[in-house]
Amino acid sequence: MTATEGRPRSADYPWRRAEPAGPAPRPAEVPGSRAGLISRVLASVVDAVLVALIVLAGWGGVAAFLFLLHPRHFTFPSPGSSTLLSVGLGVLAAYLAVTWAVAGGSYGDRLLGLRVVGSRGARLHWGRCLLRAVLCTLFPLGLFWVLLSRDDRSVQDLLLRTSVVHDG
Repeated sequence: MTATEGRPRSADYPWRRAEPAGPAPRPAEVPGSRAGLISRVLASVVDAVLVALIVLAGWGGVAAFLFLLHPRHFTFPSPGSSTLLSVGLGVLAAYLAVTWAVAGGSYGDRLLGLRVVGSRGARLHWGRCLLRAVLCTLFPLGLFWVLLSRDDRSVQDLLLRTSVVHDG
């Protein structure tokens, strides 16, 4: 009896089988089905609530710091509406850029099983994430182009050659 007799061969283990090499997927063959308007809007609502909580926590932190500096003459800070809007949009753009670059999707995206990918299905680089985040923040109505697009792509997706797909 030989040493290999009675033992399974390495090819019998599925994790040792080599996958056949094939061509890279074309842009139309990005893995996962593209996300429609409803799932993308729901993810955006989750993200907007999260960003509002982040801004509120920041306001509370500033108030606590001001209280520690001058406890006798403390009043709650009351930023103007333009300041609040600027801070909120800045936090939203930073939040989207960081989460897309690091995790492939924002918290709302991940909660709904979505991810943002490039034309070949790969995660976006920091530069494209930042540019996409700024476009999505300044022109949120571009999302509604999904209703007219055969490929379920927003204006931002068309400009930057990105897609939002269902994880799968």
